[in-house]
Parts: sequence; C-alpha cells; structure tokens
Amino acid sequence: MDRASPESDSVLGVAPPWAGAKAPYRDPGLPRPLEAITLSHPAVPPSLEGLRILHLSDLHVRRRRRAAAGTRWARLLEALSTARADLVAYTGDYMDEPGDEPAALDALAQLAEHVERVMAPRLGQWGVFGNHDTPALRAAARHAPRVRWMDAELSPAVRDRRTGHAAPLRVLGLSWPEDPLAALLEGGDDPGQARRPAGEFVLTLAHYPTTLAALSDLRLPLALAGHTHGGQIRLHPRLIPHTSCDLPPTHASGLVRLGGTLCAISRGLGEGVADGLRVNCPPQAPLYTLRRGPLGGAAGPGLVQVQAW
Repeated sequence: MDRASPESDSVLGVAPPWAGAKAPYRDPGLPRPLEAITLSHPAVPPSLEGLRILHLSDLHVRRRRRAAAGTRWARLLEALSTARADLVAYTGDYMDEPGDEPAALDALAQLAEHVERVMAPRLGQWGVFGNHDTPALRAAARHAPRVRWMDAELSPAVRDRRTGHAAPLRVLGLSWPEDPLAALLEGGDDPGQARRPAGEFVLTLAHYPTTLAALSDLRLPLALAGHTHGGQIRLHPRLIPHTSCDLPPTHASGLVRLGGTLCAISRGLGEGVADGLRVNCPPQAPLYTLRRGPLGGAAGPGLVQVQAW
C-alpha cells in the first residue's frame, strides 16, 4: 500500500454494496492462501472458457525476514504445487522499501521458477510493477527469465506454448503510474496492433484498482489489480479503516464492476508496515476461472460490488 497517500473521497459514483457482504472469502477445497474464484463476463470467447489465471500481488519482501514470514513463503510455494494455472499474473509491489531490491528479486526469481516447474503455464507468466517497486528493481527484473514484464504495453495475441497457436487473448500491462489510453495508442510491440480484431479478449494487469475508471471508459472487459491489501486490518467485514485507495473501503477487494468492466482486486500476499500485520484479512493468491456469462452484481449506475472477499 502507499503509506504516503492520504485518504480521499471516491472519484466514482457508487452503488450500495450488497447488504450481505461477507467476511474474507476462501474456498475450503484449496490450501491457503489459494482461493478459487469464478470470473464471468459476456465477452469471454468460447475458446477461453475454463481458462485458469493465478494472481500474485503485493509480496512486500523485506531484507530481514522473520521466521513467520519464511513459514508463510514456504506455505505459498507448497500450495502452488497443488494447483494448475494456464496463465500467471503479477501485479506489483514485490519489495517494501529501498534496500529491499536484492531480497525481492531473489524471491521473484524463486517464485517464477517454482511456478514454471510445478504449473508450466501454457500462456506464460506476465507482470507489472507497483508504486513500491524502485527503478533499480524494475531494471533488474526485466533481465530475469520466466516473466514477461509489461509497462504501458499491449501484447500481441498470446501464444499457447504447447501448441504454438495464438489464443484470442491479449494482455494489457500497466505498470505504475498507469495510463491505459497511452498503452492502447502505443499498441505494444507493434503500433498497428492497437486496434484488436473482433473476438479477442483483453486482460488488463494493473496495480491500482482505481484504474478501473479509465478502463471502463475504454470498454476493456477485465482487470486484475492489487495495492489495497484488502485493508490489511479489518475491525469488521464492513469496517475497514484504511485501504490507500479511492474506492470505498467495502469495495477495495473482491470483484467490482463499472459499466461493462470487471475488476478483481486481490488482498495480496504481503503486508505494509511490518511482516504479519493483518487482522481479519488473510493473505490471498486468487486462482480465477474464466466463464462466458453475464456480469454479476445488482443493476445500477456507478461502481457495483459483485463479490466481497
């Protein structure tokens, strides 16, 4: 989270959250911190039905790791060994503060290598950077194998590494500070690709959830974000004092939508301020399954909460 960011009123029109908003969601069939979540959108092409996406965010690795942090790291790697994903998405804040770069780079390399070994995601590993990630970390990470790092880029059609065939999927990567329109105009590797053919699905990776406003204006279907840690400290499922985000606290994790754009906001894996500082808000590594279907949530203008976790 951005500890320097002041609290501010929402810049978005907001529909009331579900009256039945629940405590943090977790599928009991998966080991912590994995959570199985279905993402339904009418724009999902039939060939992407059932696509599984692992979302890893906000590691906040520190130079001095306490024993508890090491235990959680081992638990994460063990949990990933039990799951399968077709694509892996990283959405920023891998380090906590300047000086943590070597430890964070080592953790990222270990994580990406482990994911490659146990999951072999056929559509690859993709990542963006967050506000805690220094220029030094960004520069060094780009030379590391396994992850395709994105900075205001729209990828070509993603190729299945097993078959060599192009999937009807493109990745829009928005490292902080995020500018979706510039990324689309740039068009990634080829400016001519900014106009995507009909039938292609764009998956946006961003750090800040409030990028949702621009993504909705651009009619992009799905975004994955982090940054908020789900509040990190929850006095009650609906009483979340701070999220470092312009979204209402009750909407700062889970599935929210604005117009036809769905945003999945992870609670993340690490902590701001100190390792282990979480109250009623456990770490989370969402494992999404794409489905072709209607957008959830109550009808209405403005921001709508589809699912709280």
